[in-house]
Amino acid sequence: MTASLLTRAVHTRAFGIGVAALVLLAAVLYFSGGHSVSLTGDKGLALPSANEWIPAPAADFAAGICGSIATLVIMLLLNKVYNVLRTMTSLFIALFSVMQLATPDLLTQFYTGTAVAVVVPLCMFFLLSCYRSPESTRHIFIIFLLLSFFTATQYCYAGFVPVFLVGLGQMRIFNARSIVAALLGLLTPWWIMLGFGIITPSDIRAPYFTSIFSVIDYEDTFMLLVSIGVTAFLMLLCYVLNVLRTIAYNARARAVNGSFLVLALMTVALMCIDYRNIVSYVPMLNFCAALEVSHFFSTHRAEKSFIAIFVILAVYTAIFVCQTTI
Repeated sequence: MTASLLTRAVHTRAFGIGVAALVLLAAVLYFSGGHSVSLTGDKGLALPSANEWIPAPAADFAAGICGSIATLVIMLLLNKVYNVLRTMTSLFIALFSVMQLATPDLLTQFYTGTAVAVVVPLCMFFLLSCYRSPESTRHIFIIFLLLSFFTATQYCYAGFVPVFLVGLGQMRIFNARSIVAALLGLLTPWWIMLGFGIITPSDIRAPYFTSIFSVIDYEDTFMLLVSIGVTAFLMLLCYVLNVLRTIAYNARARAVNGSFLVLALMTVALMCIDYRNIVSYVPMLNFCAALEVSHFFSTHRAEKSFIAIFVILAVYTAIFVCQTTI
């Protein structure tokens, strides 16, 4: 097979699904081998945090895998409906899958990070539908309602509220109506929960927080930080390398790209600021990085670019292997 055919092959959906299937097999073996370390502690502000929702280990594993699959489905819809990557590619399926595999303890359980990587991309889907449509107040309301409701389960969702406030401006819909819709969305979940007695004022509490670094050992901590560092580096590098391409896009495409850039930068910033809760942002970082790295390779299809792609896949696979053998 020639280099050009291999380069085309890695962008196909068949390749992405094939890699995802191998990742699923590796996750099953990792979980069944008893390697997984569960996250403990209720980190909710008023409702139990996601890691407390499913106590049964097998069901928790299944929910964690389904959460990652849901994120992939949203990525597919974002690219299909809004042409986020500006080209035909499914490389992000393979990239997101191996990035998730590099933190197998997080992949094999359902916790806040899993939910964040579903809720925030879903909110981004609604945001992109509002471009130059100031009458789309229902979508704005839903975005902030989702973020506000899930903030009751963990405070990290609140960190993404500024992303979508900035996004209103990027979508050219920052006006009084959209601000009112956003405020109503933020207030409504708490109004309903308090009004119907689902929670009481005394239930609103500071989260009981256990740092991830006190739960996992030194070797796993090191590999977690290596995985995060590699992902953040690749994502930021590809954003820089894509600048000259993106400034030539039309206004809508630049707005879409700018929204994802703000989301990526905020995710990195939150990981640095809220480092004790860093695992809650890892799947979100993987989401942003998978899209941006795919964007770079889809717009820079050199004949032998498949080599760099295979190297990236190999690096994440090696990080996973190290965690099963150390």
